[in-house]
Amino acid sequence: MRSRIVVCIIAMLCGSALAIDLPQGFHRTDPITGRAEPSGVYFAHDGRVFVTEKSGRIWMYRNLLDTDPALFADLSANVHDYWDRGLLGFALDPRFPEQPYVYVQYAFNGGLFDDPPPRWPTNGCFDPTGANAGCVISGRVSRLTVDGDTAGDELVLVEDWYQQYPSHSIGTILFGPDGYLYAGGGDGASFEFHDIGQSGNPDWPDERSPADEGGSLRSQGLEDEAAYTDQVWLDGAISRIDPATGAGAPGNPLAGGSNTPNAQRIIAYGLRNPFRFTFRPGTGEVWLGDVGENVWEEINVIAALPESGATLTNFGWPCTEGRFTHGGFDVPICQALAEPGGGRTPLREPWYAYNHGAGPDAGSSDITGLQFYEGTLYPPAYQHSLFFADNSRTVIFNVPYVDTDADGVPDAPADDTATAFYDGVFATAVQLASGPGGDIFLANLLSGRISRISYCDGCTNLAPSAAIALDAGSTADGAPRTITFTATNSVDPDAGDTVTYDWDLDGDGVFGDASGVTAFRFYGDEGSYRVAVRVTDAAGASDQQSMLVTVVGTLGDADVGVTLDDGVVVAFAGYPVTYTMVVTNHGADAVAGEAVATTLSTTLTNVEWTCVASSGATCASSGSGDVEDLVDLPSGATVTYTIRALVPLGAGGELDSSAHVTPPSGYSDPNATDNAASDVDTISDDRLFADGFDAP
Repeated sequence: MRSRIVVCIIAMLCGSALAIDLPQGFHRTDPITGRAEPSGVYFAHDGRVFVTEKSGRIWMYRNLLDTDPALFADLSANVHDYWDRGLLGFALDPRFPEQPYVYVQYAFNGGLFDDPPPRWPTNGCFDPTGANAGCVISGRVSRLTVDGDTAGDELVLVEDWYQQYPSHSIGTILFGPDGYLYAGGGDGASFEFHDIGQSGNPDWPDERSPADEGGSLRSQGLEDEAAYTDQVWLDGAISRIDPATGAGAPGNPLAGGSNTPNAQRIIAYGLRNPFRFTFRPGTGEVWLGDVGENVWEEINVIAALPESGATLTNFGWPCTEGRFTHGGFDVPICQALAEPGGGRTPLREPWYAYNHGAGPDAGSSDITGLQFYEGTLYPPAYQHSLFFADNSRTVIFNVPYVDTDADGVPDAPADDTATAFYDGVFATAVQLASGPGGDIFLANLLSGRISRISYCDGCTNLAPSAAIALDAGSTADGAPRTITFTATNSVDPDAGDTVTYDWDLDGDGVFGDASGVTAFRFYGDEGSYRVAVRVTDAAGASDQQSMLVTVVGTLGDADVGVTLDDGVVVAFAGYPVTYTMVVTNHGADAVAGEAVATTLSTTLTNVEWTCVASSGATCASSGSGDVEDLVDLPSGATVTYTIRALVPLGAGGELDSSAHVTPPSGYSDPNATDNAASDVDTISDDRLFADGFDAP
């Protein structure tokens, strides 16, 4: 990866001799330009867009139409921005900005030793490839606290990743659907010789790895863990960590017990440079691109971790490359892994691999981005498909979604057969991302732009960018309350377009709860609600964003009971009957909005009722038919309903009537046994002998 990027930056001549245009109906636009080596683009649900630069700067755009971004953070004083090194990973907290955190992963210009940073010139290295040389640094995953539009305090969560040579550095951090932070890192070894640590830097030595198990073999550290001093490195591995502490996440294969901190973090290893990875939508599967050496590039899959009993995954580097044994690393660790059942963790072959000598722009190759298409605007052939980028070849490939065995996992194409989707200088990408409208966005480090791939056959319409945020005065977490949301930062890139808004306020996945640029709802029941807005333009193209709000606790106890009685056990046809219903607040808390209702016998006619409140209670004064009322009840207060009805002539059987009360949303009822009452009478037409004597 390193050599191609350096040449391209100097010459700005990357690209094929014969570029492949986008397929019919697809268009490329450049919503963001003028950035200095952008390494990634990230979208927040409130409409803000963040662009990282390799140097360590992070820019915030208020939306995709913003042409005057703000400097969100500047980590350049700590970042070693040289060759493959730099600020390469960024992640928004899953509840950002309600949780005011962002996360970064960068090549730290220092670390592992006691000297203060910076250790090397920010953009330099005195002998980057020489024997017993290189520029030794570490990598960092940190959490930044955000205040408004600026990131401030840095909390270092993990500092590790021994990197001797300035390639195969760190790369991606990404939140999984399980809420944990996943981080990748390369082997930090030489790309010019088969590095097993034989040419270590004596001034900044690898003080953990066993003899002849440094260099690329750091990627197999867990295969000989006991021989390491202190603990294995995170090099050549994917880690899963707690975003609050940096510790290994619960449920990891080696979580808990006496395992070392790094062992507890690792879920997969045996990787050369897992520069970019993503999650397949709707799953916990990690799909990663591993940058190969001289022959093969790989796409590997880490299965979703089970709730218990997770096992490690070993992808084989440097013992294997692609599906083949690597002849340059004939060492004991690799010899053991080559045996059936050998090694600590059996080798896992790649899902897909492609040869450097096959396909468009064959030659120097590095897989530098993966993204599943999550939208609906692309043609059916692209639904759920996988896009992946090769920065050196300047090609973006596409793999259609096929699942012939119906196992829920996409079928891999034959190696070397993925379709070239786009080729040329504008297809140069060091990251692929899903953005507004589900469109694929790419970070073009060489040209300083963020590009968007959209589809509109015979037209140029672009989907709007939805945004959802809390309106002023509303909070995302707390007791039962009314929450107001706003979509005012939604924008449409097509001048003059108008948009409509559609809301899912109750989190049931169904829109139609409200329209308009703002919407509100009372949230009373404890739990979490994923609220979403869908923004649609006149052409029918849409985008949606969502956010999570939570309700904790109650407004109080609603210990309210009800009684119902008409004073008789026999009712007579042709005569009236009168029920008395009493609703009482037995608890210490006042209750506002208790629902009171009756279900009177359908035999009854001419139903009329009145209500009298006491001790500061309120109720509707009168009504007809079944009672359906909302009452306010201070502690100890009652409301009394008098319900009059007629038992019609000729009626028989029983009068089966009931009443019930329901606490308002946000209240709990500690004694629900008195929430309902009933009254059952026998109907008789023998009014004359109601004293019980038989007729003569």
